[in-house]
Amino acid sequence: MSNTNPSSLLFIYLMIISSQSVILICKADASNETGLLHRLWPASKNYTPHATLVDNPKKTLNKPPLRGMQPISKGEEFNYLEGTPSGPKNWGNLNPDWKTCADGKSQSPINIDVKRAHVMPGDLKRAYIDAPARLVNGHDNIGIEWLGDAGGIQVNGSTYKLHQCHWHTPSEHKIDGKKFDAELHIVHKNDKGQKAVISTLHTVGQSDPFIGSLTKKINMLGTKEEIDLGKISASSIKHEGKKYYRYIGSFTTPPCTEGVIWTIEEKVRSISKDQIKLLKGLHQRESRQNARPLQLLGGRPIWIFDIPEEKG
Repeated sequence: MSNTNPSSLLFIYLMIISSQSVILICKADASNETGLLHRLWPASKNYTPHATLVDNPKKTLNKPPLRGMQPISKGEEFNYLEGTPSGPKNWGNLNPDWKTCADGKSQSPINIDVKRAHVMPGDLKRAYIDAPARLVNGHDNIGIEWLGDAGGIQVNGSTYKLHQCHWHTPSEHKIDGKKFDAELHIVHKNDKGQKAVISTLHTVGQSDPFIGSLTKKINMLGTKEEIDLGKISASSIKHEGKKYYRYIGSFTTPPCTEGVIWTIEEKVRSISKDQIKLLKGLHQRESRQNARPLQLLGGRPIWIFDIPEEKG
């Protein structure tokens, strides 16, 4: 070592110190991939872990959508038959992502106890427009998906864009313990990903005009997954009531995502027996219904909004 160049010794010393610093940084950031990169390479502050997967469309084309975002329920993985392995009481055990179906504290549907509802003044603003849409055979329900900007609603000052609607037979929600023959769910989402659903209840009577306009297409659906509807507007769905109920709940199908704003119209619409038969004809298999059982309300409040009459 006596013949070793002093500059070489200094270089070796600096290398040892640098390697120890890197080891310390790695230990400190072992659970933080982004933090490690930012410390070692400050110029990489815009780096996002796994960004290559997000930025490469070829890697995301075949990725299935999140269950909570699927437009129309695909019921191959669960059913509505009580007492079966895939029935409602077991939904939370069928998939780790569906735990909320069993553990959630704000689940839907519920019974609306009118006497317990808190009366509040309010309005429900709708602004639907024509947009391309398709009729979808969801196997456990029939629905419509809008493929472009179809307008939406305003809830508490926030705009929710229309995404889809679908039917349940019989109804999922009850009013003062009464179940109805059908229920239409109109699903919306805002820019933050929050959901708002308008529910319309139906009882057997005259034909529903909106379903009537779709009858020919529904009959054509058969074994097909979807049929193009051209441009249609949800404004074709009648909304004449002045009162509606509201509470915070969840999706009524897996993954039973919570935080959904439910608006249930007080006015009950009519639907013919033939139309109910039509909605049931292509789905629901042996269960013959696609309504989730009632969930506990817990301490959640229910509001009833009374839209004020226009003064003229």
